[in-house]
This record gives sequence, structure tokens and C-alpha cells, in this order.
Amino acid sequence: MFKKLMVGGKETDFKCSAATSILYKRLFGKSLTKEMTELASMSQSAFKLRNQWEKLNEEGGEENKQAIIDLLSSDTSLADLADMTERLTPQMAYIMWLEANKPQRELFQNLTEDSYILWLSGIDKDDLSALSGDFIELWNSTNQTHSNLKNV
Repeated sequence: MFKKLMVGGKETDFKCSAATSILYKRLFGKSLTKEMTELASMSQSAFKLRNQWEKLNEEGGEENKQAIIDLLSSDTSLADLADMTERLTPQMAYIMWLEANKPQRELFQNLTEDSYILWLSGIDKDDLSALSGDFIELWNSTNQTHSNLKNV
């Protein structure tokens, strides 16, 4: 599946296919499926933390201010989610950019850490962070089936 996204004020093509996971694992040494599962788990933990924080904040009072401080200092789920997203988003983006913009025969020639760092050096970190949801959506779109079950 292809998607055009604005990166650095320029419309850029990205592609996610059956090869995305394989290319990701070859370059970064980790399973993209496991990474995405871990990201989803971290998102749930961060969402629960946010709900707890909002509840304490709504109730107000000095004792709740201390409870909020204790909660935020003991639960690292928000920081973990931010770290994971900051690492995962550019890695996914690079693989998806390669697939969309390089001929298949060149994919493996460009699949090096040096080429990733060189590509990344030309992109504003904030641009990729703002698009993290788009890359996740593109990834998820390849995991959805578009076929219908037939009655047997």
C-alpha cells in the first residue's frame, strides 16, 4: 500500500508491503511485528496513566497534587512510549521510504545503517514525529484483509 505524506514541506511517497517486516528485521535486527505489539502495550499503559492523572487532577486538593507527583515519578509508561515512538517511527519511515522510492534490485544495496543515518540526517525529527500515526496506519493497513468470507 502506498501513501503520500508531507515531509519537510515536500510530498514524499511511502510504501508498506509484505517485504517491510523482512527489510526492517534485516536492517534493525528486530521483528517489526513484535515492536508494534510492544508499542500498542505501551500505549495502553500510558493511556491508563493519563486517566489516573486526570482523575486525580479533577479531584484537586494538596494531597492529590502529591499523588500526581508520586504517580508520574513512579510510572515510566509515558517516557517509555515516547522513547519507543522516537526510535521506531524513523526506522519504519526509512524502510517504507526505501520501498516506495528505490527499485527493488537496489533495496538491499541501500539497506545499511550508514544509508539510514544519511537519509535521517536530511529530515527534521519533528516532521517524522508528527507523522508517527500515519506510519502506524500504513503498517496496519497491510495487516487488514479485504476479502469476504463465503458461506460454505
